[in-house]
Amino acid sequence: MSTNPNPEPARDVEARKFVESLEQTGQLADIAKDEDTSKLPAHVTHVRYPDGTVKRIRFTGSGYR
Repeated sequence: MSTNPNPEPARDVEARKFVESLEQTGQLADIAKDEDTSKLPAHVTHVRYPDGTVKRIRFTGSGYR
């Protein structure tokens, strides 16, 4: 998830925990490089590409302003 070749260990652990929580809640989907993300279910907020890059594709929320 980090583009830094030498991420700080604490940050790396935090990032790994975040990705694990996305996996557990079904908010992370593995996709192909050129896959159309607009076809994914609304609850998917992040995607993981074959190279391991994780990207946010949408926000979810209650809609309150």
